[in-house]
Amino acid sequence: MIERTFFFGLLVLAAQSASAGANIAADLYRPLYEAQIGAKVPVTDLNTNTSISNNCSLVFDGLLNKATRGEAVLALDSFGKPGAGLLVGNWAWFGHFTECSNLQDYKYCLLSMEVNAKELHMDGLLKLEKIPIEWGICPPRDCSTEEVVGKIQELLDFLHLSYGGINLVNVSAAATCVEKPVVPYDGGFIITMLICAVLGLLMTAGTIIDVIETNLKKEHDGALSVQSGDIAPLMAGQPKEGANGEVNGDVRPEAYYQLAQVETGWRRVVKKFLSGVRLICLDFAFNRNLAKLMKIGTTHKRNIDCLNGIRVLSMFWVILGHVYFFPTTYKAIMNYPDALGLTKNFLFQIVLNGFFSVDSFFFLSGLLVCYLTLVRLESKNGQLPWAWLIVHRYLRLTPVLIAAMLIWMYIAPYTLWGPKAGVLAQRPFCPTYWWTNLLYIQNFYPYKFGHACIAWTWYLANDMQFFIISPFIIYALYRIPFLGLGLIGALLATSMAVAGALTAVHDFPASATSAILDPTQIAGDFGSMMYQAPHIRIPPYLIGMLLGYVMYRFKDRNFTLNRVQLAVGWFLATGIGMSTLFGLMRNFRGHETGEAGNIVYAMLSRTAWASFLAWVVVACRFGTPGWVSNFLCWRFWIPLSRLTYTAYLLHPIVINTFLGNLATSYFVSNVLQVFYFFGALVVSYLCAIVLSLAVEFPLANLEKHLLPSM
Repeated sequence: MIERTFFFGLLVLAAQSASAGANIAADLYRPLYEAQIGAKVPVTDLNTNTSISNNCSLVFDGLLNKATRGEAVLALDSFGKPGAGLLVGNWAWFGHFTECSNLQDYKYCLLSMEVNAKELHMDGLLKLEKIPIEWGICPPRDCSTEEVVGKIQELLDFLHLSYGGINLVNVSAAATCVEKPVVPYDGGFIITMLICAVLGLLMTAGTIIDVIETNLKKEHDGALSVQSGDIAPLMAGQPKEGANGEVNGDVRPEAYYQLAQVETGWRRVVKKFLSGVRLICLDFAFNRNLAKLMKIGTTHKRNIDCLNGIRVLSMFWVILGHVYFFPTTYKAIMNYPDALGLTKNFLFQIVLNGFFSVDSFFFLSGLLVCYLTLVRLESKNGQLPWAWLIVHRYLRLTPVLIAAMLIWMYIAPYTLWGPKAGVLAQRPFCPTYWWTNLLYIQNFYPYKFGHACIAWTWYLANDMQFFIISPFIIYALYRIPFLGLGLIGALLATSMAVAGALTAVHDFPASATSAILDPTQIAGDFGSMMYQAPHIRIPPYLIGMLLGYVMYRFKDRNFTLNRVQLAVGWFLATGIGMSTLFGLMRNFRGHETGEAGNIVYAMLSRTAWASFLAWVVVACRFGTPGWVSNFLCWRFWIPLSRLTYTAYLLHPIVINTFLGNLATSYFVSNVLQVFYFFGALVVSYLCAIVLSLAVEFPLANLEKHLLPSM
């Protein structure tokens, strides 16, 4: 009687029970009653034109047979069943993934369906006309994905899941089945594994060579002094020529001279080759690069030490925001009202406005590019190879980006094993758009936001584009300061005007987070036109450049802001920062800002946030030491700051891996999110260490050896 037990548990599409008021209880249990007495009610028309093989039909029909036994019992038991909380968003009924996937003749599939909430008078719930249902089923292994969809019609008929003749159910044509391997192995996977093997071999060889050489130096002082120009050790054991042309007492024949010259030339080539191999291996040496990563060093009066703290905390902020945001794409949150209730919390605005963490990076990038380039221009009398600077930046960023792309495309899918593994393992845009990442144009093409290969790299495209135009501004600041300042002001004003105009014309919300409560607020393509557009995101970069110029002008001046100046500055900056972070909280408490408020916020918020950061840097650099300065200048941040780039590239992959191995619906609570955050944080930085030591640091070492310095 497994199917009877199954029917009691399977209140599929029971959202129909929300018809209203006093009838809720009756509507909730009526489908169960009808299912038990065998009432036949027409179900939604499905496309059943798929040709289904005999083997598939035979085993599939065994699931619907009253004499179900053996593995079929376990397969039926593993089917997803509605749990409590149907009316609060518990719409992912995954079933028992491992119970199904461990069966020999069955496989796990995730079926996407929709409930017509409007017909059920539920369209007020989360303002959705259609409620997405994800149903885990355990069909026969002999059935293809298309055949599974074709058999769903019979399964729904058998379970009597329609009610009242109302067109309630739409079944997506795309069921996703999960088998091992989650995606087929291909040439890309093999090449990626070979690259990893080569990198591992180089790191191991380099470490062994370095350890041996270090020990030899300790035991035999000067034995490896070839690098300093002493060639005496190489001459040890060579034949000694006497005063009369004798070699070890014998006269050297002419043939011996020629042979010695040939051996010397051949040996020289071999030695150069081996020396090059040794140098490459040492560039990849794990212990050497780890020492560089962990090196604290000494501070310099011109260093802006607080930038390390700002950089690391901004990266933490990015990861925190994604830990909350990525599960929304998982589409399996079981307590939507609770999750939405978090948005009304005062401190939760920090999470909602995590977008400003990216603006922090733009600010830091503009500041450092402008300040360091001006210092270099001064040391080289205004002459710099601008084209080479761009090439240098491309060479430093791109290999690590390629490595992250290979991990995302060819390694990460095989780390997934759960109900959503088949969905989360898909890389639909990478085969078509991978090359746009290498040109740093993924924020323009593909146009649709999120359609790039590694969607979160839109930031890199913006940053590279800002870097390319920065020489024009920096050179103007160096030669004609008023012209450079004018360019910054003009670009800043233009960006704010465009942001305001787009917000007004397309009726965009003040921020992407404003659409959480009402997705219909975003008309048009907010992501492509506002979120990733360089002409919208450039203000923090320009503010950073402006501060970089100011700090360059004051780099050799010793002065300290007095207490009054610091108090006034902190008061104003704190007000600006707080208004930026918490200014939209009223939206989440039912008080909309209105069109004018949206326009003003869209125009000024990024500039305001960058201005707040600018004051923090100024106060730390020129103010009296305080707890803020001491915290941001903490030496602990230095190694972590060196991992920012690789942590940025890898942390979404880490979070995706966690979600892809989650076998249940996702329950949102602040306490659980704290655990998830620290887990994602630690794992992301551990992975970042590996990528940095295997790719970023070694290739930076090679660049120094192979390419001319600037």
